[in-house]
Amino acid sequence: MKFLDLLESNKLDRNLIIEFEEWRNYLKNIKGFSLNTHNSYSYDLADFLIFLNNYQSGKLTLKAISELNLQALRAWISDLSQNRNYNNIYKKPLSARSRRRAISSLKNFLIFLKKKSASFENALNQILLIKNPRIPKSLPKSINEEQIVDLVNELSKISSKKWIKKRNKAIFYLLYGCGLRINEALNLKKIDTNDLSFLNIMGKGGKERSVPVLDTVKNALNEYLSELPYKLEEGKSIFFGDRGSPLKASSFQRDLKNARLNLGLPKTLTPHSLRHSFATHILKNGGDLRTIQELLGHSSLSTTQIYTEVGDTSLEKTYRENNPSLKKS
Repeated sequence: MKFLDLLESNKLDRNLIIEFEEWRNYLKNIKGFSLNTHNSYSYDLADFLIFLNNYQSGKLTLKAISELNLQALRAWISDLSQNRNYNNIYKKPLSARSRRRAISSLKNFLIFLKKKSASFENALNQILLIKNPRIPKSLPKSINEEQIVDLVNELSKISSKKWIKKRNKAIFYLLYGCGLRINEALNLKKIDTNDLSFLNIMGKGGKERSVPVLDTVKNALNEYLSELPYKLEEGKSIFFGDRGSPLKASSFQRDLKNARLNLGLPKTLTPHSLRHSFATHILKNGGDLRTIQELLGHSSLSTTQIYTEVGDTSLEKTYRENNPSLKKS
């Protein structure tokens, strides 16, 4: 999207547009935001500026931003939850999670402006008073233990190439058998396979965790590596696409989707739902929240409490003894 053209067409003050562009460069070049986050923050702020320009009278300026009040902020957040019939970024209501991100985007911009001028301190203080929209709690979607064997067998049929069959099976068991995120699995390097008793995983926010590996997972990985037609390189992923390039998450997602459709399973079956299934099935068979927290790499136990509450037991003992669905695969 050409943000400059959009903001200029809404007749915002030129100095404000310049600050908007400088902030976007700051997020990209100084803060190092990913492309998706950079775009989302840009959309959010552009939405706010267009809203405020319509909400107030006269051309929106930097001075108007410095004079922000709670009434205008609350009006914007409320507007984000509605269908809109005017020319703005978001036309349909945003979820509570997306509205929380939008607030964070604006807060980030105001912090950026305050570093340049103390005149924006009041505006920043105003948004700090805003309470984030509550995100409705929902239980993670998991699959039945009985469907695990059928699913992994079907996933192995998606390709006629033996090594790709083995690759898909290995990735499946890393997600379901170790509770990895798809990107964590695809980032595994050659050095990570030297000792498959445990996997040292670097998760979100640079948080490292050690995950024990069941024999089922270990065997699936070794079978894949023995069939791999490409040479493993130090520092490179062990998972390859059909033509020898690093495997993309979307490729595995496509294969899993095809397996799901062939078995008539619900669309909630995704790579991330396998991670949820890992946690849910351990809890179902006697595991505890502390175990799940450590295995999933959650920083806070409150994140893990979406599953349920049960008593404490040993991490590795619980993991190795209470996942029968893997042992019988």
